[in-house]
Amino acid sequence: MRKQLILFTSITLLIVSFIVGMGREAEAKNADIPSPVGDIYVQDFAHVLTEQQKNELIHLGRQLDDKTKAQIAVLTVESLQNKTIEEYANQAFRKYRLGDQKLNNGVLLLVAVKDKSVRIEVGYGLEGALPDGKVGRILDDYTIPYLKENKPSAAVINTYKQLFNVVAQEYHINKKTDAKAYVAPKHSMWLQIGIAVLIIILIILDNKFFGGTFTFMIINILSIFLRNGGGSGGNRKGGGGSSGGGGASRNW
Repeated sequence: MRKQLILFTSITLLIVSFIVGMGREAEAKNADIPSPVGDIYVQDFAHVLTEQQKNELIHLGRQLDDKTKAQIAVLTVESLQNKTIEEYANQAFRKYRLGDQKLNNGVLLLVAVKDKSVRIEVGYGLEGALPDGKVGRILDDYTIPYLKENKPSAAVINTYKQLFNVVAQEYHINKKTDAKAYVAPKHSMWLQIGIAVLIIILIILDNKFFGGTFTFMIINILSIFLRNGGGSGGNRKGGGGSSGGGGASRNW
């Protein structure tokens, strides 16, 4: 009886050690993946988006999440840390736990700036709506041309919006964003100059006649709005989903 107890204890310890080792190995693999900050929908560690652009995508992400439990997230990083884009995206997807735990309806747009590599990773539950071929076409039409023009923010925004459109259609949500496939740029330099001149004139008049009161008020309101992420409520986290390994990758 004693020998059986010792044997059982030894086997149990071996199993526990194996499980702990596997957990530590998985944790080590995910060590290079940055932990999410703020709302899960936008993780811009390469700093390619403005605060206004982040807030726009977060607003879309929250809307879709509330209505469908689907979560679309964008992750921008400087480097893949010697990983392949597929490996990095899969690990990030699992770390962020995108989509609903039961529906597995998450999507991750990963952009690695220095590696000039991009991938859309799709959860099991959306592989019907976003098969590999369709995801590849989205990258070819909405992502890569902007990245080649050194416009990463336009690439991220338009790709995110197109993914939003596809997922919303899958869930029969009557909402569509103005995602734009790449078109040759049209310059509106005089309009931008006119707006800049008008703003400068208004600031000068405010300082002269009102002591800068209105300028200060506007700046204060904008700073509060941006600090709060453009809206109310706590930060949104991943819903517990997992990746299906589907998607597509491109280099530029």
